[in-house]
Amino acid sequence: MRNIIDIANDVLKHADIVEVIRTYLQVEKKGKNYVAICPFHDDSNPSLTISPEKQFFKCFVCGTGGNAITFVQKYEHISFTEAVKKVADIVGYHPEGLDDVAKSKPVDERRVSLLKCLQDLNLYYQFALNSEEGKAGLDYLESRHLNADLRAKYKLGYAYKDGKATINFLLKKGHSIKTIEDTGIARMITTGTYADMNEGRVTFPICDPDGNVVGFSARRLGNGDESKYMNTPETYLFHKTYNLYNFHIAKEVAKQKGYIYVCEGFMDVYALARIGIDSAVAIMGTALTKEHIALLRSLNVEIRLCLDGDLPGQRAMMKICNDFVRAGVNFRVVDNQGSSKDPDEILNEDGPEALNAYLNKLISRIDFALNYYMRSNPLTTVEEKKKLVREFIPILAKINSQLELDSYLRKLGKITEFEIESIRSLVNTYRRNENHEEALKVSMKDFHPERKVLQRLFTAERELLYQMMGNSAAVAFYEKNIGGFYDDVYREIANYIIAYNEKYQEVDPNGVMLLIENDNQSNKDELIEDFTNILDEDFHPKTCDADLLVNLLDTINSEKERINEEDALNDSLKGKDELEQARIIAEYNRRKALKK
Repeated sequence: MRNIIDIANDVLKHADIVEVIRTYLQVEKKGKNYVAICPFHDDSNPSLTISPEKQFFKCFVCGTGGNAITFVQKYEHISFTEAVKKVADIVGYHPEGLDDVAKSKPVDERRVSLLKCLQDLNLYYQFALNSEEGKAGLDYLESRHLNADLRAKYKLGYAYKDGKATINFLLKKGHSIKTIEDTGIARMITTGTYADMNEGRVTFPICDPDGNVVGFSARRLGNGDESKYMNTPETYLFHKTYNLYNFHIAKEVAKQKGYIYVCEGFMDVYALARIGIDSAVAIMGTALTKEHIALLRSLNVEIRLCLDGDLPGQRAMMKICNDFVRAGVNFRVVDNQGSSKDPDEILNEDGPEALNAYLNKLISRIDFALNYYMRSNPLTTVEEKKKLVREFIPILAKINSQLELDSYLRKLGKITEFEIESIRSLVNTYRRNENHEEALKVSMKDFHPERKVLQRLFTAERELLYQMMGNSAAVAFYEKNIGGFYDDVYREIANYIIAYNEKYQEVDPNGVMLLIENDNQSNKDELIEDFTNILDEDFHPKTCDADLLVNLLDTINSEKERINEEDALNDSLKGKDELEQARIIAEYNRRKALKK
């Protein structure tokens, strides 16, 4: 049977990306390309460009890009295989093998048996909570203001101290020891003897988006040396990167209300539920992953970010804000900077009105980010400050109120120590030019006259990578003479190009993007964004000849050699006094002069 990549390639060769995207968006011809309002972020001016010549799309604000299949997959939030089938339907072309790979998967018997085991286990935990032994767990939950209705709603329970009894209960229910082990709750005491890892703890079931119990977090009662919380390890069913606590309940409510809160932990979710807000999820002490963001974005509602107000919580919120922007998510932030209380504490100490007021004090990402930098001042280098300015110019350019703009400029000037009028000049340049991004690149060079140390190397590597995107000879040259780029992202993209070239004996950019899109790389979106950025550049030489390749090789080798020498110099200076450092530097400069 043909594999999905071969089929997808076949479909793309028969698809016109403009017609595919026209199925979803209103497109307008602009020069040799087409433009549309980008559906992947809050867009008001057409920032999505569609190239009929290169058969790919690119948004120059949020960075989203790819081919026709990528667009459909991201727009409809469906799997890669489903997107291939959808594009085939749109263009009216159904290649051999498509129906076979598009058929629904057979029933996963292992998944079914694990879900049934966890369902029985959680019922056992719920029963135990209301037993005589479970009273300690019940008292704890009531001390946290979780009444019977909330305990039933979230299926809270208690694991008996006799962990072996729990295992025996599941065995009597017909579950094999292998299935019980695979749920992640069994720990081996002696060979062939198992006990429940949650024994003696209050249990909080974690559900998948369909409401099936897939794991647990269990809290100890009282003090002790053991961890306060025990969490189910990664299993066949349970993956922290894919699960948000309470998503199965919150998703439907969020669609009705138009928003969803993202909180720190279980108790925050319960606090919101106690005042009638069921559209809340918790990230359960882990970083918000791209899979979590995809889940939230699929709701098509406003995300309200509500993490702790301490510095670690604010740092996490800052990172999430940046991830949300890249993913085109509609969001605002609960303004809790400087607050040491979480929602549960606010409700218990100050009451429902105070918590409601707190949750409704929502600010934009720009307000949050500027407040964050004003408070924590994590920027230590000129490059970091310039990067921040570069990030904010497109946002500031959309502000119509002069007073509001002046306020933001003052904050940005204070954070970066740059002249306010210099930043304002960048904003005005961005506004005046139709090609905003290109104008900003040029003006930022003037704003930052100093060149990056690695600029020549990256420029040469980027040029060679561009040539590799359409020329097998450039790919062969790279493999023989370079072996690996200095830049990590360029090196990864080059590896995908090589893999495609080896299989198909040609280089097709859309085909390479399919390889990236169908892989499970954590930085897949970054790779696609850089790939489409480079592919869209129009300043590269159109002819890839031997002279060009040799010149690029000379530049890459000489720059790598210089970097290695400077690294060696820095290493040799460590631990030396000033006089010895001066001698080493003088000798280094003498050797450099002799080479010229």
